[in-house]
Amino acid sequence: LGVRGGALLLAAWLPNLPWGEDGLMLRLVLLNVGAIAIVLAVHRRQAPIARRLSYVSAVPAIAANAWYLVMVLIAVRRPVFPVPHPGFRLVFSSAALALWLSAALFGAVAIRIGAVTRWGALTLTIGALLASLGDSRWGFTTGPLGSLVEPLMLAGVFLVGVGWIWLGIDVGTRRRPATVQPQ
Repeated sequence: LGVRGGALLLAAWLPNLPWGEDGLMLRLVLLNVGAIAIVLAVHRRQAPIARRLSYVSAVPAIAANAWYLVMVLIAVRRPVFPVPHPGFRLVFSSAALALWLSAALFGAVAIRIGAVTRWGALTLTIGALLASLGDSRWGFTTGPLGSLVEPLMLAGVFLVGVGWIWLGIDVGTRRRPATVQPQ
């Protein structure tokens, strides 16, 4: 499920595919549900090594993905997507920022614990930090550095998809937990 969600996130870069609003909603729903599935699978692998540290990253990642998923479902049911109401946009933007920052934390903790591929976790961490630059409240994409930051933000979203896929393949193919102990 997580690999499919990450793949659909990456599929947004394929030209000539008629995504529309329904396709956008499907991609976001599968990304969030898939990310939650991967977080749970990675947590199962990490918990025997560093239970508290694993919880510190898994709980925010699950909560942020669930929050963003709820916001997407609410927004799609509205007459205009995305919803133009400023209060709703603020909550939606906050959910997105929480999504990216919790993914970065999750990846960083996965690197530290070492129970899954560090390359996948590093890709997720870097991608999520870059994607967080797109938060409109910071003004990075519209200010004087916008022409530099916007491609970095999009590259970050792409890397998040790759990171989730990489972690999903890792937990799906390696059956035994790693025996690496944190330093």
